[in-house]
Amino acid sequence: MNTLRILVIFCLMGFVAGCIPSRGLIYDTNYDYDIETDFSKLKRYNWLPIPVTTKLDPLNAKRIVAAVDTHLKARGLVKTPDQPDFLIELTTGVLKKMDTTGGPTEYGIYEEGRLKLNFVDANAKEIIWKGEMRVRLQPNL
Repeated sequence: MNTLRILVIFCLMGFVAGCIPSRGLIYDTNYDYDIETDFSKLKRYNWLPIPVTTKLDPLNAKRIVAAVDTHLKARGLVKTPDQPDFLIELTTGVLKKMDTTGGPTEYGIYEEGRLKLNFVDANAKEIIWKGEMRVRLQPNL
């Protein structure tokens, strides 16, 4: 169970870190999971289709899926469309945030990108694990 959680966190961190310019700032990675799930019984997985509303270009979507697949395969999990134990849902989002670190009269607006992975029990259709990474986007780079 711990191995799966740690695996996905490092996968997300490594992927996003590799895609961000050197001045990018990864400032939050978190996860949560269903404590009643026995993750050691999960052996097979598949991906849910990426929603059309996810603002992620196909090249980066392919990279994310490949990175997660590589890490899960290294841990002995098998990707299969036939009777997976869990499904992986990938979503992204962008929020506008206000930076007030310069003081009460100095502020700026920036965008925060979010990458989310949800592991969904294939039978119960409930989220059993979720991870999210947030990063401050640098549009001028």
